[in-house]
Amino acid sequence: MIVSSEELDRLFSELCAGTRAGGAASRARADVYVTGDPPTLVVELALPGLDVETVQIALEPEALVVQGERRRSSAGPRRAYDHAEIDWGPFARRLSLGRPVDPDSSSAEYRDGILALRMPLARSPAPGRVLVTVHIAG
Repeated sequence: MIVSSEELDRLFSELCAGTRAGGAASRARADVYVTGDPPTLVVELALPGLDVETVQIALEPEALVVQGERRRSSAGPRRAYDHAEIDWGPFARRLSLGRPVDPDSSSAEYRDGILALRMPLARSPAPGRVLVTVHIAG
């Protein structure tokens, strides 16, 4: 059986994803694409119910790392679930970028449950790890 590098990346990110109570994997679904002039790498992560105060975004030379937490409301009586599919608790997502980006010109915005990161492409990788601040769109 031959496995593509994309399949290996997917399997590895599932294995390295955050976990929630009960051990089920919790990770954000992502779209990654490049736009126009100047060329910009865009990463959109589906994170409904995100507590933006918990988000940490780090650009590493070869990867983007996003960590945070979806906090369940503690208001009201205890719940006895018949069915539960929403991932609550901490999550982490590591994406291989595949090309160098400019961390100093990168931005992050959270709107309508989508965390959008815009990272202009660079000629060479940035050294070290750089944190990116999230802005809430209003």
